[in-house]
Amino acid sequence: MTKTELEAKIEALQAALDTKTQEQNAYRGQIDTLKEQLADLNKPKLTLLQFDELHGAIEEAVGAFDFDETDNYDIDFHIDYDNRIAIESMSFQNSDELVRVIYNDISELFVEATAPEDEISTQEHLNQD
Repeated sequence: MTKTELEAKIEALQAALDTKTQEQNAYRGQIDTLKEQLADLNKPKLTLLQFDELHGAIEEAVGAFDFDETDNYDIDFHIDYDNRIAIESMSFQNSDELVRVIYNDISELFVEATAPEDEISTQEHLNQD
């Protein structure tokens, strides 16, 4: 083979490789979309009004939480270079209480339902005992 033929063959293979890479990227995009659809399939459906109510309940719960309560924080002090007391670190320690307050406000928006798979799981559990 001549140099020109080899260069032409390299260009053809490179073009084929580029085409396959584009196809792979398209397939990856489709797979990602399908995975998102699969994950969303079993999620409960909410209307825009329900989302607004949910957002309002979260806002209300966070707004009602007392972030000013000093017992909610672990604070480490140190003496600054000019003999002033300063906060070295501060961390919020009462996230469980915040979650409980939010959960309680949100749970008022919903009624608990039983799903068929829950009944099957409970029945299987009873049969094992």
